[in-house]
Amino acid sequence: MEQLMGSSSSPMVDSSLPQGDNQLPLGLQHMLQYVIKSQPDWWAYAIFWQTSSDDEGKAFLAWGDGYFQGAKGGAAVSSSSSSEAAQSERKKVIRGIQALIDGDNNLIDDGDVTDTEWFYVMSLARSFSVDNGSVPGKAFSSGNFLWITGAAQFQLYSCERAKEAQIHGIQTLLCIPTSNGVLELGSAHLIKENFDLVQQVKSLFLSSPPIQFLEKSICFADIGLVTGLQQDNEEKLENQQLDSDKKAVAKKRGRKPKGGDSNINMVALNHVEAERQRREKLNHRFYALRSVVPNVSRMDKASLLSDAVSYINQLKAKVDELELQLIDRSSNNNKKQKSNESGENQSTNTSVDQELRPNSSLEVEVKIVGPDAMIRVQSENVNYPSAKLMSALRHLQLQVHHASISSVNNLMLHDVVVKVPQGLRTEDGLRTALITTLESNS
Repeated sequence: MEQLMGSSSSPMVDSSLPQGDNQLPLGLQHMLQYVIKSQPDWWAYAIFWQTSSDDEGKAFLAWGDGYFQGAKGGAAVSSSSSSEAAQSERKKVIRGIQALIDGDNNLIDDGDVTDTEWFYVMSLARSFSVDNGSVPGKAFSSGNFLWITGAAQFQLYSCERAKEAQIHGIQTLLCIPTSNGVLELGSAHLIKENFDLVQQVKSLFLSSPPIQFLEKSICFADIGLVTGLQQDNEEKLENQQLDSDKKAVAKKRGRKPKGGDSNINMVALNHVEAERQRREKLNHRFYALRSVVPNVSRMDKASLLSDAVSYINQLKAKVDELELQLIDRSSNNNKKQKSNESGENQSTNTSVDQELRPNSSLEVEVKIVGPDAMIRVQSENVNYPSAKLMSALRHLQLQVHHASISSVNNLMLHDVVVKVPQGLRTEDGLRTALITTLESNS
């Protein structure tokens, strides 16, 4: 298992995660080892969090490389989960990670996995936003190092990284910002603040050539192993903080806290298959999205989503344009219709007035909707206008679906819905024919 931790004294695997041509630069690994081994104080591990950007351009810190030195003299640090079942579950998870890395899960020795080692392994899938209040994020955003030592100082930081470190036996946590990331050191011992160490790290990373990180690093969140553990551990953090007093009483009575990492590790293993199924469904949805987007600039998921958003915006703009054209066309038609109605009403009303009485008026409105037409006729209540309208409809062979007649202030208002014959499919034509028929029946 030495391949994950970068130390022969550890039962874990090398943090640089060699992948053939994708191996991280040895310069960074050597610098981490040099920082650890050149100190008079004993640091358990060193992790370099590199800066990256998400699809929205927001900066965050992700695993760049790490080196694990372990406990001083190879002694095991006290573990809150030292039962055989807990150790077995931890090793099982690490075997799964190792198998995914290089297909070989037989590199784990028989040594116990300490809390410090477990904390280091869980960090593989960690990432921090530079503005979310985490210890690495605060150090990078402020440009100042953060040196946390002792329980009292750990209580001042409410971020999950500090809580997890304290729970897993870390008593000193140091984060030093560099130009392209943050160097984190952790120790199971109380180490006083040493400004020379901070200056040494800054000088070392400043004098070294720019570090070329992988564009594509191994993300254990994709396989659901470490991420599942982290989610369960985050829920466990609050319970352990609230039950700290109860644990002290339980120790006095010779009792052991229930639960522990055994249940957490079991849940983590159960998450693997569920996570794979979830990602398979997600991939199918991306395939479906790819099939409906006409132009895709690149085949990665981020580009596909960006192209899909652009295509949807184009469709929305086209719909808005067509709606405006429809409104303009409808407005122009209404103006033309009103103009035609005004001219026709002037001529027809004159002729009807001559037949009825000098002060009479006749207004006819026609609106065709599909095979039906809505007809509104308004005239003075003289000489039985309703009978004349029904006679005109019968003469034009218009089948009546609905009719209503109202009388207001000596005016007769007729609303009729009829079925339009084939020869009268235009509003102007039907209106002209109806007026002509009414005039002839007057």
